[in-house]
Amino acid sequence: METDLDPMGEMWVIGKIGQTHSLARKIAATIMSAVRAGETEPLQEMEALLNLQHLLDDGGADWYHHIERLFLRVAASSVLSAAFGVHCSTGHESDLRSSLSTLAEIVHLALPSSSITNFFPFLDLIPGPMPWRTRAASFRKRYEDLYNRLLDNALTGNASGRNTWAAIFVKENGPEGDQRRLVIQFGTTTSCLQSFVLACIRHPEWITRAQNEIDKVVGTDRLPTFKDRPFLPYVEAIIRARMGIPHYSTADDTIEYQGQEYFLPKGSTIYAISWAMEHDESKYEDCDRFMPERFLDSKGNLKPKYETSAFGFGRRICPGIPFAERALWIDIATMLWTFNIRPSDKPDPVTGIPFVYEDGDAAFTDNITSAPLNFPAVFEPRDKQRVEVARREWENCEKDVAVLLPAQ
Repeated sequence: METDLDPMGEMWVIGKIGQTHSLARKIAATIMSAVRAGETEPLQEMEALLNLQHLLDDGGADWYHHIERLFLRVAASSVLSAAFGVHCSTGHESDLRSSLSTLAEIVHLALPSSSITNFFPFLDLIPGPMPWRTRAASFRKRYEDLYNRLLDNALTGNASGRNTWAAIFVKENGPEGDQRRLVIQFGTTTSCLQSFVLACIRHPEWITRAQNEIDKVVGTDRLPTFKDRPFLPYVEAIIRARMGIPHYSTADDTIEYQGQEYFLPKGSTIYAISWAMEHDESKYEDCDRFMPERFLDSKGNLKPKYETSAFGFGRRICPGIPFAERALWIDIATMLWTFNIRPSDKPDPVTGIPFVYEDGDAAFTDNITSAPLNFPAVFEPRDKQRVEVARREWENCEKDVAVLLPAQ
């Protein structure tokens, strides 16, 4: 199934470790060094401002049903803008919807249960158009049509000449061949934003401290910016309080667990259990509670040696961590400055009774990018002045991606 889906080995994030994977990570590291230097911050601040406008327009009363054009929009549009120079302001753009559909299918196909050939590999020896090959061919065509269109826009179309990630990958072309296709592997931060909103509802006791810290540093006359980040350790701790990619064993190995040995043949698919790692009571006391302060010392400063499995680890660690963490930080900081986020008091349209909020395993999807299931939430502006400030800053901010992304 993997060979049918990715015959050229372009899906390097979820594919096997090899030359393509190593080269792509090297180029991604170059891109992320520019992100650390702040090159994408103007773009991400603009996207966060636009997110506030969508929430203010409808009060956030039906926010989850806007996910495709709200949190998915703000997360995916940031990536599409930086990678290909394609900005999606409404969430209804065909490129955005196609990208989200493709990512969702990749997540599904990454599950062992997605194909019978994952359990019975010998079936792949059967010639002809078997169901798994037909499905793979259909996905591959949609996948190639989308990314050829995005790459054409970045390299020869409207975004030509901008310092997009696609352009950087092209600069790195060498004896190995055309590496521009490898840029497609960057994902989104949507599930983290959804989990943040759920944490606001299920564990609201920390919100006042976060808002007080923001108000003390930022005041009420402007929105938070990245310049405020060093002075907001509690908000930083919120980002730390939040998926992993399966690994392959590269050689035969034997491990011991609870006194018993287990043999892992070379090429075995290994899923790290992030839930167990994040529920290690020796590291995370009362681990089921959303407690940003667990990442702070007694003086309120961030603790050193921060560890998490949220972005994976080893050679499978997410290559876009700097971009993702910056996106999460600015979105969360601006939402906390602007809104009080509370549960909905309207009855569930299906049952007719008040919605019951849960945050246990049953409240989340069961794929590798686990996210909360559908739930309602209300975003209430903290006061009229904050609404006016958010509207004014959006009116005055630079919205042209050609300006926000520096030229090559």
